Amino acid sequence: MNLPPQLQQEAEEWASRQGLSFEQFILQAVTEKVTALNQQNTEATIQVPEVHSSTPQQPRVYRKDGILVIETEPINNLDLNAFIDELREERIREQMAW
Repeated sequence: MNLPPQLQQEAEEWASRQGLSFEQFILQAVTEKVTALNQQNTEATIQVPEVHSSTPQQPRVYRKDGILVIETEPINNLDLNAFIDELREERIREQMAW
C-alpha cells in the first residue's frame, strides 16, 4: 500500500494502540467504510414518504432529522435496555474478532 508518510505513520500508531497489525487496521477501516457506504446507499434507495398510511400489520415508516423511523405496535415483554446491552456486547465481540 502506498500511503503518504504522515498518514501511514498515524495509521500505524492507531493500529498499535488498538493491538492490531497495520494490515488488520487497514482492513478494518476499509470494511467499516464500505459497510457505512453500503448502508447509506441502501437508505438512499428506499423511497419512504413522510407520511404513510398505517394498519396494525403495516407499521408507519418515515424519516425525521435524517433518521429512519418505524412506528409499530408495542412489543410486549421487550426490555429495551437489555436489548441495547446485547447489541453492544455483540459489536464488541465482532470488533475483538479482528
